[in-house]
Amino acid sequence: MSTWMVIVGIWAMFAVCVVLFIRGATSRVAHAGEKASEIPDTPHPAGDKVTPGGV
Repeated sequence: MSTWMVIVGIWAMFAVCVVLFIRGATSRVAHAGEKASEIPDTPHPAGDKVTPGGV
């Protein structure tokens, strides 16, 4: 029984790590709760235009 618990525990930790890795690897276009149309079109301090959505 304890062997199965170790195997299940290792698989559970692996699954959690995969989920956290995939969530961290995804790109976010807009900030949470912010639509791309709500981002102001202000010029960058260097003179470059900032594209909507931060891309």
